[in-house]
Amino acid sequence: MTIRYVIFLFLSLAIFSCQEDKPKRPESVVKTKKPQVKIPTFSGDKAFANIEKQLDFGTRVPGTPTHKACKNWLVDEFKNYGAEVIEQDFKASFLSVKDAESTNIIAQFNPENKERVLLCAHWDSRLIAEKDPEESMRDKPIMGADDGGSGVGVLLEIARLIHENPIDLGIDIVLFDAEDNGLDRQNWCLGSKHWGKNLHKKNYTAEFGILLDMVGAKDAKFPMEEISMRYAQGYLKRVWKLAEKMKADDLFIKKKIPAIEDDHLHVNQLANIPTIDIINAAHEDGTFGAHHHTHDDNIDIISKTTLRKVGQVVTAVIYNHSCGRF
Repeated sequence: MTIRYVIFLFLSLAIFSCQEDKPKRPESVVKTKKPQVKIPTFSGDKAFANIEKQLDFGTRVPGTPTHKACKNWLVDEFKNYGAEVIEQDFKASFLSVKDAESTNIIAQFNPENKERVLLCAHWDSRLIAEKDPEESMRDKPIMGADDGGSGVGVLLEIARLIHENPIDLGIDIVLFDAEDNGLDRQNWCLGSKHWGKNLHKKNYTAEFGILLDMVGAKDAKFPMEEISMRYAQGYLKRVWKLAEKMKADDLFIKKKIPAIEDDHLHVNQLANIPTIDIINAAHEDGTFGAHHHTHDDNIDIISKTTLRKVGQVVTAVIYNHSCGRF
């Protein structure tokens, strides 16, 4: 994830105008309550191990051998957890790289269930570290433990929980590729743009979506981001209210920040699925932590407690939703 804030005027003219192109989806759907289900316990330790495993492959820049090796592992993990997996291949050009082999990974649980929820993150890591304090290190790829690795680590653990604790709900976990390697709006979020224009199933939709981006740092704070508020305010407020009940409001803070152009923008605009972004960007102007796009974005920045709290909230959302209680 990179700093890509859009001033209010630009958002009004260039981004939010797209909202008018399609009818707004309802913020809530009347659901029949089913018997309360037990919410499984999310393991911060297992999520942490999932991040370590990604980093064991090395950096995950699209088109590299380490990227391909990690992709194969991710696909196998989802299949081991009982998901039907689609590999959506495409070419991505960014920075000095042309037509890099890239893949969106779509893991479908209960694919026959028409009632669906989308969970997503990006799984690539950045080719350069332009914000690193050491100038000689700025042209080297970063590990991306938090920026990319953390969201994937959480979603893999949720996949394991779904496998071991069957849920009466369709869940689609989408790992977007080629998100984090641009320098301008044309080269960000290439995987989510491709997916939004080429949905993995004809007429695919979901009631709502949750994007996880940089959800593992020790000092993380997750404010209410403007695009999430604009397209999916009802879902955003319900997630934050649930986090408060679960005593995770030290992370899920009720502070509004400016828009961040992230994968959720394209899910909202192209797929018309109301989607929120859980993202570590707590400063008044929405900027990110000091490790962002530096070589400090390594395993040392990751907190098992942060992973556990985020993962438990998202797990509670989907299991509560499956029985009509979210």
